[in-house]
Amino acid sequence: DDTLYSGEPGQRDLPLDISKDYDEIVRMVAEGKYVEAEERMRQRWLGRPQNCYQPLGDLWIETSDTGSPGAYRRELDIDTAVASAQFPAAGAIHRREYFCSHPARCLVVRLRGLNPGQLLRVRITSPHPAELVHQKPGAMRLEGQAPGFVLRRTLRQVEQSGETWKYPELWTSDGHRKPQAGQILYGERAGGLGMRFVTALEVEAPGSHVEADSQGVRITAGGDILLLITSGTSFNGPTRSPSKQGKDERAEAEQHLALARAKGFDALLAEHIRDYQQLFRRVSLNLGALAANAALPTDERLLRNQKEPDSALAALYFQFGRYLMISGSRPGSQPLNLQGIWNEHVIPPWGGAYTININTEMNYWPAEVTNLSECTEPLLRMVEELAVDGGQVARQMYQRPGWVAHHNTTIWRGAQPVDGGTRASFWPMAAGWLTAHLWEHYLFTGDLDFLRNRAYPLLRGAAEFFLAWLRPDAQGRLQTPVGTSPENAFLAGEGANRKAASVSISPTCDIATIRETFLAVHHAAKTLGLGGPIETQVAEALPKLPPYRIGSEGQLLEWSQDFAEAEPQHRHVSHLYGLHPGAHIGRAGTPREFDGVKRSLERRGDGGTGWAMAWKVNLWARLGDGNRAWRLYQNLIQPARLPGSDRLGGGAMPNLMCAHPPFQIDGNFGGAAGLAEMLVQSHEGDIHLLPALPDAWPEGSVDGLRARGALGVSLSWAGGRLRSALLLAAESRAVRVRYRGKVWEGPLPAAKPVDVAPYVT
Repeated sequence: DDTLYSGEPGQRDLPLDISKDYDEIVRMVAEGKYVEAEERMRQRWLGRPQNCYQPLGDLWIETSDTGSPGAYRRELDIDTAVASAQFPAAGAIHRREYFCSHPARCLVVRLRGLNPGQLLRVRITSPHPAELVHQKPGAMRLEGQAPGFVLRRTLRQVEQSGETWKYPELWTSDGHRKPQAGQILYGERAGGLGMRFVTALEVEAPGSHVEADSQGVRITAGGDILLLITSGTSFNGPTRSPSKQGKDERAEAEQHLALARAKGFDALLAEHIRDYQQLFRRVSLNLGALAANAALPTDERLLRNQKEPDSALAALYFQFGRYLMISGSRPGSQPLNLQGIWNEHVIPPWGGAYTININTEMNYWPAEVTNLSECTEPLLRMVEELAVDGGQVARQMYQRPGWVAHHNTTIWRGAQPVDGGTRASFWPMAAGWLTAHLWEHYLFTGDLDFLRNRAYPLLRGAAEFFLAWLRPDAQGRLQTPVGTSPENAFLAGEGANRKAASVSISPTCDIATIRETFLAVHHAAKTLGLGGPIETQVAEALPKLPPYRIGSEGQLLEWSQDFAEAEPQHRHVSHLYGLHPGAHIGRAGTPREFDGVKRSLERRGDGGTGWAMAWKVNLWARLGDGNRAWRLYQNLIQPARLPGSDRLGGGAMPNLMCAHPPFQIDGNFGGAAGLAEMLVQSHEGDIHLLPALPDAWPEGSVDGLRARGALGVSLSWAGGRLRSALLLAAESRAVRVRYRGKVWEGPLPAAKPVDVAPYVT
């Protein structure tokens, strides 16, 4: 259940106020006292820990008399979003089918092939305190409450940091640990706070004997068995207490269960497939096939791909990313977090939250271009909700207008910086990166009402904060007074005094994010015919932003000075934002910076965490180097754990989910976006066909991709050259198309596909 989180709204609110030592910290940074400034900011400018995404529970199906199963097969059909398992045992072929229906809000399990009289036990458990309630034989409810407080760090770590004042749940105002202090607090120990939840399970087993026991349901099989599982939580929006102002979680679960029960298995399955396929089947991709590999188990296929590249596996990974998007993000749901929606831990890696200095945004990179625009709605709604607290933080913490967000948020949409280290937590640029997705949504859809009523107010608010945050230097250039390059560090000082630091003036990512935001505001205002003081200030500020600098090795500098890098192959490449996901660095308009990006990527290398390799796929595609992009894509789908090794690295798990490590889903989405970027680009105002086609894919086709300007794109190629290029416009319009140096400009009629390949080949 994607609404189940620890804690409650407002728990991250702290009386942070940078004005108390703003001038001192800015002076320290200007004097090169980077390490000292960073430590002062950690103590004074950072907040509390974020709450954690929670697992709902586990479904257990225990069977007797199976003997030694053989010929076991487990599969996921990504064309129908139905999972299944099959194996022979005790003289019968056992088959299990699973799907989670979005229309019915129900998990459906069908067990077939059971021997008559075979015994089964079905039970549901939760890692949280919960009570099992039987309503009748075959119907049970597990009712519980999520933690009211979760601390990702140990108590000892917090005490050593000297930040006990941030945790009134655990320490008194004079620094004494409370008796109930712990990393996870439930119920009374958490002051009664915490989200309520219920899991409802119902068994339909005509011809079988069903009875309840203390742990669940016992079934003596007499035919097929159907399990229906629904859930409900007391989540009632990001600003309401789920323990005091929550909705009725029981009623929610019962409502979904009653609707599913009335439909029955066949209708549920048909409705589920119809709902899923109207999204999934919009795009088809063929990169060639290796028939011998197609029948291999996925883990073996991943291994073989390292020796014999499998273009069909590359296509499968792309479509698997689309499957994950459809399965995890729909209108009305929560956005995809670090683990998507798949998490088994009470304290998940990084809290299972929304890390908004790259990871949440990367989750949605493929949505528009791979024809899943509706799936962005949860992200767009989250930005609107986050901006509410973001406006309060801008005023209370910074004494500035507009709205601000930092590197992390949760379902409670807190905009303050979290606890931890300055190099990650202090990053007041997230509003710019997030609102870029609203601008992109408009560019892909052409929806003027959306731009006017939803996107532009948020873009303008982000720009308003940036205008107030910037300050002129002696040359009149607008600089950010103090900033970080997300999660990376440079070396400050000389000789034995040299230390890693992360705080400086105008890191490149700061300026790139602000430039992209100002450009979006400028173009959106012109589109909407708007003009006012903010729009005028944005237009005047754009040419005053500092230019990018090139380092001693030809690289685009990550900081405003040519600092030595603490980790030259760091996973983040935030300073390359202007090339991707931004669009203001390009070969034609900014060749010096374009070459600097390329050199930076070369120095970073081709390894890294899963999502970092996915970002590099997109960057090399934007650079027009298809073979290098393909190499990174190959790295992305390498096995995360090689045979004979205990080490888990970046790459793909045996089920194709991406390893950070550990599991983190953004690499799946970044990889899908990167492949699309290799086939079509539209960020520079024209439609660039096959801009980064690798030699490894000499023949292929793709149908149903999208381009900015509300255009559909379908391509085919052979011998490495374009054969057909169908463009479909929602409304009649002019387009400019590029392919291998040739350019064609012409009109497209409304709703009629036009093959533009003859004009550019």
